[in-house]
Amino acid sequence: MFMYIETRKYMKKKLFSVLLVGALAASLVACDSKKKEVDKTPSTVNTEINADEYAATITDNAGIYKTFVSLSDWKGMSVDLAESDYKVTDSDVEDYIQSLLEATATTDAQTTGTTKSGDTIKLDYSGKLDGTAFSGGTATDASYTIGSGKFIDDLDKGLVGLTVGVETDIPCTFPESYQNSDLAGKQVVFTVTVKEIDVTVVPELNDEWVTANASKLGVSDAELTNVEDLRAYVKNYLETQAASNRSSTVFETAYSQMSDGLDVSEYPSEELADLLKTLNNNVDSEYQSYSSSYSSKEDYLKSAYNFDSLDAFNEYADNYAKQYLLQKMIITMIAADNNITVSADDINSTGEELASYYGYNDYQEILDTYGKTMNAEIGYQVLYQKVVEFVCDNVTINDTSSTEQ
Repeated sequence: MFMYIETRKYMKKKLFSVLLVGALAASLVACDSKKKEVDKTPSTVNTEINADEYAATITDNAGIYKTFVSLSDWKGMSVDLAESDYKVTDSDVEDYIQSLLEATATTDAQTTGTTKSGDTIKLDYSGKLDGTAFSGGTATDASYTIGSGKFIDDLDKGLVGLTVGVETDIPCTFPESYQNSDLAGKQVVFTVTVKEIDVTVVPELNDEWVTANASKLGVSDAELTNVEDLRAYVKNYLETQAASNRSSTVFETAYSQMSDGLDVSEYPSEELADLLKTLNNNVDSEYQSYSSSYSSKEDYLKSAYNFDSLDAFNEYADNYAKQYLLQKMIITMIAADNNITVSADDINSTGEELASYYGYNDYQEILDTYGKTMNAEIGYQVLYQKVVEFVCDNVTINDTSSTEQ
């Protein structure tokens, strides 16, 4: 859940590059300015801190958040879950391996044979109306999949059963509803020559294929040397993904129960304003990048986000920001109440992973470039994952698999 952090423009390769629909307008920030003048609540906004200072902010911020909302006892709550949805079967493993094979498939151009539905072919065609070629009816070396419906129905069906290399006349009638009124309902003849049938060749699964393609999986050929290695690797990968998806589902269900009906007196005004400002800057930057294609920012928001107006966008964005902040408040309170913390090693190791993934020399380069608020940003992401695991371990799972089958 890289939500707040993803909106900050500190990543040179769009680090944490998830485009938020919750990007906000400046008016949302301005409306909070009067409240801030009298608000004496200590700030919960992320600041420049060292990695080893983040843990102390968890307790401090939780104390502030508790003045705005109270979280009832949630441990032991029942969560419905179809456990069978997260079991990896041998069939799942084979299906995934098949998708890997298909991703490395090649195309064999066959210059003999007869066409059938589903074939992808290369053809020349020329359409004539009353013996005269019509505009748009002629092409050379066109690629077409028979049965795709991209040609008119008579021509599509007429391509079945043709011999490669043989010129064939196919009588066709354009539909009455055809968009070109000059051709609508008219009888024409397409002279067609199929030049080749492009056959997809899926490679055979063998040890040689495994070693040749191991690097595409991010694994060295020394680690994957045969088919059984691949099956073990894929099963482990799928089980890891399934476990992650299961945790997300359990937490989201539990969180929905925790937050449903919570009475939030208000939100930490400075942190909310900071979030709104950051999101606003993000959407402004997006708009500036594409402004030449739009008449106004409102036009951009309508096109990119399907909002009817700026007011509709602002209302959604305000709700979105508050939902995010409420979750952060609850996550932080759970952590503080259960002694869940984040060490400097946690932050630094995660930072190093991100630096490697996004092309930085090391985490220090990120800090040097974007400031030490990154320690707080990454610290919260680590905290979030730890709390998700803690919640999953402290709810009762009601397996609904048998009732759904």
